[in-house]
Amino acid sequence: MSHHEEDFKDTTSTINIVAMLGALVALPLLPMLMGWFTLLR
Repeated sequence: MSHHEEDFKDTTSTINIVAMLGALVALPLLPMLMGWFTLLR
């Protein structure tokens, strides 16, 4: 079981961490960016 977890963690941990951090940073900023685009027009 630990071998399977190691394989799964080895193949996807970096991708999952990058995707999670990107989503945590980008998703709250999207409405603000859309508001700035509408204000600047």
